[in-house]
Amino acid sequence: MLSKYPLLTPEECDAIVAQLDRLQWAQGLAPGALYREKVKGNKEIALQMSDDTRVADEIMRQISNRVMESKFVRQRMFPKSMVNPRFNLYEEGGFYGKHADSGFMGGSQRQIRTDISMTLFLTDPDSYEGGELDMDYASGARQKVKEPRGTMVFYPSGVMHQVLPVTRGRRIAFVAWIESHIQNPQMRDVLTEITTLCDDMMADPNLALGDFHTRAQNVKHNLFRMWWRNES
Repeated sequence: MLSKYPLLTPEECDAIVAQLDRLQWAQGLAPGALYREKVKGNKEIALQMSDDTRVADEIMRQISNRVMESKFVRQRMFPKSMVNPRFNLYEEGGFYGKHADSGFMGGSQRQIRTDISMTLFLTDPDSYEGGELDMDYASGARQKVKEPRGTMVFYPSGVMHQVLPVTRGRRIAFVAWIESHIQNPQMRDVLTEITTLCDDMMADPNLALGDFHTRAQNVKHNLFRMWWRNES
């Protein structure tokens, strides 16, 4: 399902938004005019690594590094790589209709499998109306989220989802996609549990490096050996 983590402080988010407010936003990337009209009505600044986008590119790199270096992400997502980072903007009337993320993303020279989608909220939820991230699971469950600025949410890329129309204010977020070394989400959950258990035992003077701790670590490492995917 969905995971949440406070990555940035509100002050860091406000500083990022202030920098983005001085930059040029473009229509969101879309496969065609019809898709833009019916499905994707937002604006974006995508990572381009050019002189024109130098400021936004540097902010995206800094956020991407924070995500990939986060202990929360490393212990739950087991990230191999991240692709297509961008900022998106939903103003009054902006929306992104129900859709499925592509199974693979990236340029012609480098594509990754999209296992996990992420959204980092950068604007205060009280500053805009609407704009909820609405996920529609195959099980029939439905989940809407609208998080405090600085909070990142992760969800399976295979889940149908949408951004509901913004009716007041502006919703700004950072989005990207992660390929995990552990493709199966149930396997990721098991590895997260055993990794957390080993960390908790290491923090307990009565258990650290004892027989139970050593055996738990052996189970963890053997599971990694069985499940780790490291295709080039």
